Amino acid sequence: MYAPATFLQYSVASYGQAQREVRTRQRAAQAFAKAYDRGQRRQFLARLTGRPQALASLHGASADAGAGRRQLAARHYAGIHLVSIAQIVGSEGRQADFDAAFHPLRTHTQDRWINVAEARLRGVALPPVELVQVDDKYYVRDGHHRISVAKAMGQREIEAEVTMWRSA
Repeated sequence: MYAPATFLQYSVASYGQAQREVRTRQRAAQAFAKAYDRGQRRQFLARLTGRPQALASLHGASADAGAGRRQLAARHYAGIHLVSIAQIVGSEGRQADFDAAFHPLRTHTQDRWINVAEARLRGVALPPVELVQVDDKYYVRDGHHRISVAKAMGQREIEAEVTMWRSA
């Protein structure tokens, strides 16, 4: 059994930790709301101006190869690299969930986005994202939320496992 003073110290420490966790969660939720609002505004402006803000499709990049623009000659694992977030232009299948600037567009991504943001704010090491490199552009296979959070928080580079698709 705890002595009264020890129990009080433990309770105060636990309460302080709980408050920090709540504040971190609130900051992550506010960051999501800000990024989501930006995505909604960009989507609205895109409809008004006719300038698309959609995330590019990896399948579109590989389809371009089939249309005679270039031939995909080989695919190979290139290892883990630091990749400039500015060079990440598309996705393998999440174009409806994020815009071209990786702002979230759907509320169903909110919990995952906030969890990733919360982990980042706490300094938790996150696994590398998975990218496909086609020429000088990158497309996301896995890690859309990590990229969205990193970009929203001003990060310029992200650790990534890269698979290169080479054109002939």
